[in-house]
Amino acid sequence: MGPWGHRQTREAIMVLSSGKSWDPTSQQFDYDPNDPRVQELFAQIEGLRLENRGQFKPERVQLRGAGHVAGPLKDVQGALIVNDDGQGAVTLLASMPLEEHQSCFVRRHLGMPGESERLYDVLRCRQGTRPQDAENRIWIAYLKIMSRGGIQADAQRL
Repeated sequence: MGPWGHRQTREAIMVLSSGKSWDPTSQQFDYDPNDPRVQELFAQIEGLRLENRGQFKPERVQLRGAGHVAGPLKDVQGALIVNDDGQGAVTLLASMPLEEHQSCFVRRHLGMPGESERLYDVLRCRQGTRPQDAENRIWIAYLKIMSRGGIQADAQRL
C-alpha cells in the first residue's frame, strides 16, 4: 500500500502504466480562461506579483529631485519603500506620480546611524491597482540606483 492509501495507489499505478501523464489536480479545476471573472482574478494576482508588497518590511524614506527640478520633487516628499531587491532596485509608494527617467535622491534609515542618501533613476511609475490605492491616491514607482563607473552614486560624492 502506498502513502495515499490502497485505492489511490492502485489508480496511480494504472495511470502510470497506461503511459498517460498523471496529474492529481487535472480534474479538480475546470475553468474557462476567457471568462471575464477568471481574467479579472488573474489580473489581480499578477498585480500582487508585480508590486511585491508584503515580502519586505516597509521603510519610510524621503525623496528629493536631483539638479534643477520643478514639480513635486522640488521639495522633499515622503515615500515608503515596499520592496528592495538588494541589487539596487526598489519599489516605493508615493503620494504623487514620478516622471520616468527622472533622477531623484532617496534618503534612507531616517534619524538612525547609517542614514544615507543615494541617487536613483525612476524606471516607471503607475497608479496603484488595489482598492485602497485609489482611495489614497497611491502611486507605485520602480527605481534603480544610478552609478558612475560601477560605483554607486550617493549625495556625499555629488
